[in-house]
Amino acid sequence: MTQRPKLNSALSWALSLLVLLAFGWAVQHYWGWQKLFAPWKSVPIALVTLVAVAQLSSYSVRAYRVYYAEPAIPRGRWHDCLKLILLNNVINLLLPARTGEASFPVLLNRWFGVNPAKGAGTLLWLRLLDLGVLAVLALAVLGPSAIPGLPPLLLAALCLAGVASPLLALPVQARAGRVLAGHDGKVAGLVRKLLDGVPAKPSHVFVDIGLSWTAWSLKLSALAVVFAQLADLRLPDALMGAIGGDLSTVLPVHAPGGFGTYEAGVVALVALVADAGPALLAAAVNLHLLVLGVALLGGAYAWLTQPRRT
Repeated sequence: MTQRPKLNSALSWALSLLVLLAFGWAVQHYWGWQKLFAPWKSVPIALVTLVAVAQLSSYSVRAYRVYYAEPAIPRGRWHDCLKLILLNNVINLLLPARTGEASFPVLLNRWFGVNPAKGAGTLLWLRLLDLGVLAVLALAVLGPSAIPGLPPLLLAALCLAGVASPLLALPVQARAGRVLAGHDGKVAGLVRKLLDGVPAKPSHVFVDIGLSWTAWSLKLSALAVVFAQLADLRLPDALMGAIGGDLSTVLPVHAPGGFGTYEAGVVALVALVADAGPALLAAAVNLHLLVLGVALLGGAYAWLTQPRRT
């Protein structure tokens, strides 16, 4: 029984390495690494530092989101929640098809004693919040060009509805609770634990919405600024690229390390609102390398300083 998990893990790492090598060969073959890094000469080091700080600040807000959402986490251990976010993020980036997401409930249980099913419910809730933020941002930036003649008031109403949509989780949770009432058994118990990951009070949902928007605003605004420099784009168009890259990491399937899928997300959304010049793909690769570099450094720190098991 122990051989199969080990084999699957070895295959996942082998696939990750293969994708990484193929990505490196493609970059060298089509551009050359020296040519690829050339645009960084025009980007001030202060701007790169700003992006790194903004990305880490975004992780810090996400850590508080977990800390706030899980009362079972002992108070005063926000820093350990940050390590959990950093480690989960890098594991998820390196493993294919979002298999790394399993590390979130595992680490919650190992470090804080949170039931794995409840942790999985919390993860699902947080990912839905993330997807909602990216969808609203894409609609706000893309809406006028994708739907000609769309009235600004209607666009604003749609965006506002998207921002408030997480509140629908409350009646869904209540309805599911009534359906499960009186039902025993493992399946019903598992579903109840999953539902425990969803806030039960409107005030908690509002806080989660606010934290989600804060985290994504910090990260995406900084990435948009540096991407605008790298690709010579208008800031709104660069924001679409940043959204496209991160949207590719939230979707159910992505390549190990996000290599290829991140760049595809960036180029696809920028191409909808601007001319995709020959330098766009190279700029997308550079943006990805910056994001991945910060994530890897954060993950290494979390791994080296991880807390003891509960």
